[in-house]
Amino acid sequence: MNTNHAPTIAILADDLTSAADGAGPFVDRGLAAALGRRKLPDPAAAVAAIDSGSRSATPAQAREAVARWSAGLSRRSIFYKTVDSTLRGHVALELEACFKASGRTSLVFAPAFPGAGRTTVNGIQLVDGVPVAESAYGRDPVHPARHSTLAELVPPCIEDVTMLDARTQDELDAQVAAIPDPESRLWVGSPGMALALARRFGPAAAAPAAFDGVDTEVLVVVGSANPCSHRQADQLNAAAGVTLLRGPAARAGDPAAVLRRIAQEAARIFRQGRCGALIVTGGDTMEAVLDLLDIHEFDILRELEPGFPLGRARLGDGCSFLLAMKAGGFGAEDALARAVARIRGAAQFNAKETQ
Repeated sequence: MNTNHAPTIAILADDLTSAADGAGPFVDRGLAAALGRRKLPDPAAAVAAIDSGSRSATPAQAREAVARWSAGLSRRSIFYKTVDSTLRGHVALELEACFKASGRTSLVFAPAFPGAGRTTVNGIQLVDGVPVAESAYGRDPVHPARHSTLAELVPPCIEDVTMLDARTQDELDAQVAAIPDPESRLWVGSPGMALALARRFGPAAAAPAAFDGVDTEVLVVVGSANPCSHRQADQLNAAAGVTLLRGPAARAGDPAAVLRRIAQEAARIFRQGRCGALIVTGGDTMEAVLDLLDIHEFDILRELEPGFPLGRARLGDGCSFLLAMKAGGFGAEDALARAVARIRGAAQFNAKETQ
């Protein structure tokens, strides 16, 4: 385990948006972050994030992938295992595999993300006050939330467990800051924990890195069927400088075919060279597009807003482009419109942020 004065951060996630969300708050505090898609990213980066791609895998595949990548990240001083704030995916088996391979001796479990309406009260995960398994996420046909009680997701082999309630981000920050011996612990949570960990272990708050915007079109791909995403897309219908692709607002009979069609169209448009930036809602959608573009590693530059990270990737011909992503179920109705404006007006955005 690395014990240098400046901690090195490991982030392991089960999908792409979670990996990027986890790195974003650290970047906003001045740390360099690299993200690998089913690969170890640049070891020189202070923050190494891996998307294991395990949310859509079988249980056996998920267990094997998480164990392998956990071992690869185990020498970093702070180990943060992300979980979806709605507790979807192979949560229990991934916690067990990660805990065993990481070499940690205790677990801190805090999936609250108060900024997106996901809170934890008396050990129950809530979405806008509703137990998550009873919310719309419990009826998701692809990755349903089956548990609301945190204790049901903690593997019996983990004996030393701290579970944190949190109604506000300040409450979560204070609890995370007070836990001793942080390098011995496996930290497990959603973007709320990433914010708390970055505030504890990142350098003093610094201006996020500036980035060059684009004067070409921005391709926005809405692959999530969540109504929130489609309300956000509605704000872009007449926006200048935007090419918008969106899937159906209702789940189709063959979601995989819908995803494949959207990803293929997005990759075709992007290869034409008229778009210098890519914004995607839905982790599965971004995964599919990046697969087609043969991109398996990129840098995280900053967060456009909490839970909405911005990165830079390179195509095979060496040309770089901006990419931003977020999960489908949160954000204000103008979240996509604001992201486009910031990417296209980077000079003004950077100046405003550093004042």
